Amino acid sequence: MNLSGVFSKLALLAAFAIATNIGTLSANETVMYKKVDKNGRVIYTDKPIPGAKPITVKTNTNVISTSKPVVTQKLKLEEEKEETFEYSVLSIDKPSNDEAIRANDGNLYVIVGISPQLQPNHSVRLQMDGIAIGQAQKVPYFSLSNVDRGTHKLTAVIIDDDSQKILKTSEASSFHMLRATVLNNPVNRN
Repeated sequence: MNLSGVFSKLALLAAFAIATNIGTLSANETVMYKKVDKNGRVIYTDKPIPGAKPITVKTNTNVISTSKPVVTQKLKLEEEKEETFEYSVLSIDKPSNDEAIRANDGNLYVIVGISPQLQPNHSVRLQMDGIAIGQAQKVPYFSLSNVDRGTHKLTAVIIDDDSQKILKTSEASSFHMLRATVLNNPVNRN
């Protein structure tokens, strides 16, 4: 027998052995091939190569079984859990109630009393005679200019920056702006 015939018979025998080995594998097994080369390096492959030995690998032992995560619904939002923040004091401190202010230029400085301190997500807005004056701001000091003569009512309002909801409104405080008038100017009387 020549050498090529021996190799073809060996190849046929190897193919038969592999085919019968694969036929006996369960669903949890697979065949891998291991070969050690001339340098001692180990090679694993899923395809047969010359000089490789078939090995059976159990695939079910390499898998870690984990339970599926269970999704739970939040019971309440954090905002609902937290108690509503309350201000104990919100008042117009300056000008004091029923104060007469003499300012011919109509300038007026308003100080709003807030306790506890204004929260970072809240702002204070000033209203005069029921109309918002300027923008809501983070400091309780307001400078008004050219306020008309007469009696006016001031209120302070704390609003939530996110929802724009009014959280607290102060009691109304009245003041009287006294300004000179050209009608009563003695220079114009003749």
